[in-house]
Amino acid sequence: MRILNITQEPPLDDSHVTTGNAVRSLQLTQALEGNGHHVEQIWLSKELGISGRRLPARSFRNHDELRGKLFNRKHDVLLVSYWELISLLPREGLAPVVLDLVAPRPLEELFETPERVQQNLRRLRSNLARCDLVMVGNSEQAQLLTYPLIEAGFDLRDKLPVIVVPLGAETVAPTHRRAPNGQWRLVAGGVNWPWRNGGSFATMLESIANDDSLPLCLVNFGGRYGSQPGPQDGPQDGLQDSELRGRGDRGVGIIHRPLMPYREYSEFLTQSCHIGVELAEWNIERGYSQSFRSLDFLRHGLPIICNDYLPIARQVEHFDAGWLVTSPESLPALLSDIVGDIDTWARKAANATALVESSFEPGRAVKPLLDWLAGMPGTSRLPSVTTAGDEEPVLGVPPWRTRLGNQLSLVKKVVFGKLFGRPGDNGVIVVTRGDLFPTDHGAAVRIVASARALAANGAEVAIVTDNRKHWYRMEAGQLCKEPYPFWTRLVSMPGWVVKLLHYSKDLPFSNAFLYLPLTDRSFYWRVLAVLARTQCRVLQAEFPAYAAPCLRVRNSMNVRVVLVQHNVEYERLKAQLPDLSDRQFENLKAIEIKLCSDVDAVVCVSDNDRQQLADDGVPENRLHTVAHGVDLNHFDQSTPIDIRQARGIEAHEPILAFHGTFSYPPNLKALQVLGDIILPGLERAGIKAHVIAIGKLPPATAAHPRIHLIGSVDELAPWLKACDLAVVPLTDGGGTRMKIIDCFAASLPVVTTSKGIEGIAAVPDQHAIFRDDWPGFIDAIAKLHNDPQRCKELATSGRELAESMDWSGVARRYADIYLRL
Repeated sequence: MRILNITQEPPLDDSHVTTGNAVRSLQLTQALEGNGHHVEQIWLSKELGISGRRLPARSFRNHDELRGKLFNRKHDVLLVSYWELISLLPREGLAPVVLDLVAPRPLEELFETPERVQQNLRRLRSNLARCDLVMVGNSEQAQLLTYPLIEAGFDLRDKLPVIVVPLGAETVAPTHRRAPNGQWRLVAGGVNWPWRNGGSFATMLESIANDDSLPLCLVNFGGRYGSQPGPQDGPQDGLQDSELRGRGDRGVGIIHRPLMPYREYSEFLTQSCHIGVELAEWNIERGYSQSFRSLDFLRHGLPIICNDYLPIARQVEHFDAGWLVTSPESLPALLSDIVGDIDTWARKAANATALVESSFEPGRAVKPLLDWLAGMPGTSRLPSVTTAGDEEPVLGVPPWRTRLGNQLSLVKKVVFGKLFGRPGDNGVIVVTRGDLFPTDHGAAVRIVASARALAANGAEVAIVTDNRKHWYRMEAGQLCKEPYPFWTRLVSMPGWVVKLLHYSKDLPFSNAFLYLPLTDRSFYWRVLAVLARTQCRVLQAEFPAYAAPCLRVRNSMNVRVVLVQHNVEYERLKAQLPDLSDRQFENLKAIEIKLCSDVDAVVCVSDNDRQQLADDGVPENRLHTVAHGVDLNHFDQSTPIDIRQARGIEAHEPILAFHGTFSYPPNLKALQVLGDIILPGLERAGIKAHVIAIGKLPPATAAHPRIHLIGSVDELAPWLKACDLAVVPLTDGGGTRMKIIDCFAASLPVVTTSKGIEGIAAVPDQHAIFRDDWPGFIDAIAKLHNDPQRCKELATSGRELAESMDWSGVARRYADIYLRL
């Protein structure tokens, strides 16, 4: 069986400080492969943006890069090592998902970020709903999941989709360890977690170690994870025997050390220590934790002194592999007994090894997972709609105000139905912003192209914008203007007054137009007027605020409301507008979440946006993903223009295409990078390249003499098809990059940053070249310029990907959503 192990960090490197999660991943991989399974590991890279160096081939940084790595891989099972990684997985077409939830993460967050616990519990519930099996570290953790799994939709009456796979541990022979001979060496500590507080136990241990009445040396490790120690951590070359012996035979005290590379740490435990210490004050997390530290002590043959409330305490007691402690006050007498009885210590040390071999050997620990993989039983889910009981239902009587409101609403619907007609069953009114023409930016392209595709699919389509004089009817693939009846002006406040009021509200001025329907009540009357002229049943709002008038119409007419989210707008504004205040952000976020929660369906352009909305509280059953599309027939029928003759470009000089709206700051920044870095870099490589920059609102002057600012064009396809390759050097921004899809449709090879191709399930070096450092970006362009065959291969693969994204397929996805409503 082929298993993909998706982890938070790279495979274990024992020359560095390592994490328990890295050890866990290695043990699971080895145990699974030892039983005949093939395991491939990929991991989340922490590097963002232009890094100056290329990422490892098996790493990913976001949802799109992960989707790309899954695109052509055929795995039977996805093993996900951390619950937050599930939100990066595609929403459809996945193999069964096994989640390794080995740590009680919500309990840990209580001590780290308590303000985020409730939000992350909602996210956890959402992610659990996408799993087929959950692995935990002990039976206590399995009990914690009962209610979250029910909330996630699992029917637990027959079985619990949870298995216990404890942290594994392989025994290490204690070579060269000296038996205690007048000096006992205890080892404690590790990563300084906020939920692990030594408290009075640590105080008592230090007091005993500093007292010369007992021959004890306490080696206390502390610090943080990382590949190398920080400057303040000091050297990490291990503890030398001479350092320990040089402190005398009695009262040798405490040695505080930073974390060590795992190999050195293992050698130190094997050769220089006698007892492991796992003591801390009780809290809710400690009662459920699976201690990697304790297992490390035990597997190196060290009996442990541990709290009696730890889950591992029962096994330590059963195997007589250490000593259980209830209170700090018992430590002096216990340690006095230990140093006076070497035979007892030797027996418990042998039992520590026996405990690990019996209960934690990785091949044994992973057996429940192997059993599940052998059959992969399905999971029972709760029905989405409950059935009526046996008792006779009785109609309730609401308070008189509620009853009167219901009656008035019914009268309103009857009256409006008579006035404005009865909605049909196969039509949609698109309610949107007014800057659709020319159709030269991503939002306009999606709105007009999807409307045209819906009409071609047999639906009646109308478009209502902020234009108060006319609306549009889609006929034979063309938008035809239709006038509004005169009465819509009589019942509406004058447009100039509405805008004066609207632009005085607490909104970012540059994006205030996107929120105009929150102030302009004329949208309500104009949508009603169009309903009277059509047989539409669905109102489709493009951008959140345009859902507000649609929802008001729904209160009057029997229609359904769909909201198309071109971005998560509040996140986009936060990223692009440094002057956006916290108050504005929270207010706009609340408005958007409320509108998304009130409509009948929300269409997201990417799984990234869908997950963000779900995390922020939008009900999962409202959310759908419909990616951007492309008009392949239009590209196929277009004839390239002669750019070279028009612009005086020599035949040997490559033409690079870059297009977008240049009022959008990330596009303008990318254009500057082309002029300041990429074109000069290509020139140093002997390549005199030109950039054709297509899009409205270009800068007044180009950043380089060979950047040709074309401006807005009526048809994009002839320009793209006249270029040699496409470049997308974006480093920030949001949403899905429609420009990439257009380039694929034009059969252009593409060089892009990872950010530039965000939202598209493209495989690096198969559909496009991904480079996140400018020298690598320049080198990729140069190599393609000198390799026509490679250009052809990329162009063919990109075109094949574009063929799965034709607007006709987008229209069918929309129609499926309408049908469900």
